[in-house]
Amino acid sequence: MTTPIISVDQLSFNYRRQTKPAIANVSFALQPGSVTAIIGKAGAGKSTLCALLAGFMPQFFRGKTSGSLQVDGRDPLTSSIIEMLPHATMVTSQASTQISGVCFSVAEEVGFALQNLSFPIAEITQRVQRAMELMEITHLAERSPFQLSGGQQQRLVIAAALALSPPILILDEPTAQLDPPAVAALGVTLRNLAQAGQTIVVAEHHLDWVGAYADRVLVLRDGHLIADDVPRAILADESRADGRPYCVRLSHHAQHHGVWLADHPTAITPAELSAGIDTAAPVAEVTRPLATAPTASTILDIENVSFTYPNGVAVLHGVNLHIAQGERIALLGRNGAGKSTLLRHFNGLLRPQQGRVKLHGRDIKTTAPGALAQQASIVFQDVRNQLFAATIRAEVTFGPSMLKLSAAEVTRRVDTALAICGLTALADIHPYDLPVAQRRLVATAAIMALESDLIALDEPTAGLDEANITQLVTAMDYATAHGRAVVLVSHDLDFCAAHTDRVVLIQAGVVAIDTRWDALTSAQLSLLQHEVGLPLGQATCVERALAPQSALARVLCQPSALR
Repeated sequence: MTTPIISVDQLSFNYRRQTKPAIANVSFALQPGSVTAIIGKAGAGKSTLCALLAGFMPQFFRGKTSGSLQVDGRDPLTSSIIEMLPHATMVTSQASTQISGVCFSVAEEVGFALQNLSFPIAEITQRVQRAMELMEITHLAERSPFQLSGGQQQRLVIAAALALSPPILILDEPTAQLDPPAVAALGVTLRNLAQAGQTIVVAEHHLDWVGAYADRVLVLRDGHLIADDVPRAILADESRADGRPYCVRLSHHAQHHGVWLADHPTAITPAELSAGIDTAAPVAEVTRPLATAPTASTILDIENVSFTYPNGVAVLHGVNLHIAQGERIALLGRNGAGKSTLLRHFNGLLRPQQGRVKLHGRDIKTTAPGALAQQASIVFQDVRNQLFAATIRAEVTFGPSMLKLSAAEVTRRVDTALAICGLTALADIHPYDLPVAQRRLVATAAIMALESDLIALDEPTAGLDEANITQLVTAMDYATAHGRAVVLVSHDLDFCAAHTDRVVLIQAGVVAIDTRWDALTSAQLSLLQHEVGLPLGQATCVERALAPQSALARVLCQPSALR
């Protein structure tokens, strides 16, 4: 047995002004050349443990520490962050906070830390080029880091960490903003790095990714390490994993419908899922319920909209899109395809340079965004741009209080929004006292309280655990039941397949697909797979060569399969 590269012994950490420990008596050891995933519910302590390993506290985040740890022969508790950097490099869950702000291009940013560490120019150039290739951002090398999409920024900061090539690489929610092809590519890259001897630690909510790429899984619950085992032993047991991978859900769904091979174990990877489907079993016909009446009135009309940013990057090219009452739409596309740019046209935050945007039949080109809040509103990808109040209740109250409503109506809306987002008991605390992911629910509640006709959610599930995702679904269901349309920009294809009815694919700034999930043709499935991948049900059908409209395909692709 080789000497562990990370040793943690009875480690505890209490943040200042917090009574409960964020990490409590945690012990484990990691061998070099491994990929270890840390999982658990929001607030379980995943980010705190990663930060401790990287030497971020108590030097950066203040608090009380007990126990001991060794990371590549150093003690992070007594070493400075700069001393730890050559040994362990961490990418945090918020990419934009790791961009230096002093570099004019992506290539400069990727090499910024190397320059500060006085690496030779030739080596910096070589490392930067390789890191950009691994994260598929070479084409962005001359772009400003602040002119990138959220997903592109996440690729950038991961590339900067890869360029350092530390013995230990620590990643906190690295897949949260990445499109599915980039998520898979990152997994392959990390596996290759581990095989070359690098040690990888990943805090991750995406349990299917964990099943596919991790060697080992640590489960945290309320700061305590409750399980430490191989992925199958953890992920196939919901009581240990604190959640269910989509592969496990679809396995159970197939068993329920009698289309699962009796001797096949529950799947934790897509390959195992495909192998477990019994294509010879008799199948009862199922249909996907229609959530929106075909005669529902139109809320939004996007007509031939084109848009180019001031830096000359053309993003939208003649986009047409129509959204009706009660619809639930998944807006998909690769990082940088134009999804978030399109959302900002919904309520006038951006104005089309060609074409027009109409809400309830009226062109909004001369209407201020604030005046459109009752008709269209957005929860941004980075919710820090939306949270500013001292309490969650005050945050949720601000929007409706600006709409000249009665006090009773404001109270009703606020109480309803807090309830459907699961925040009633937390209403009097500061939004930033919540885990980062849960702040998304605060921003969502603030938008839900506006009761806008159209609600757009940009990457709403990023970083959320299963319990919080269930709460998000409650809010979405409430909105659509009351005639509002919900548009999701998301890379979580399985969530979209389970909780939306219509799929719109943006490909290089144009609408390439616009149809219902259950009406996707073989050609559309092929295009979707090429651009962003497929939800597990559809991917399994393609893998097993099932016709899209076959009875077995309908079983595997119905919404309840992934709920």
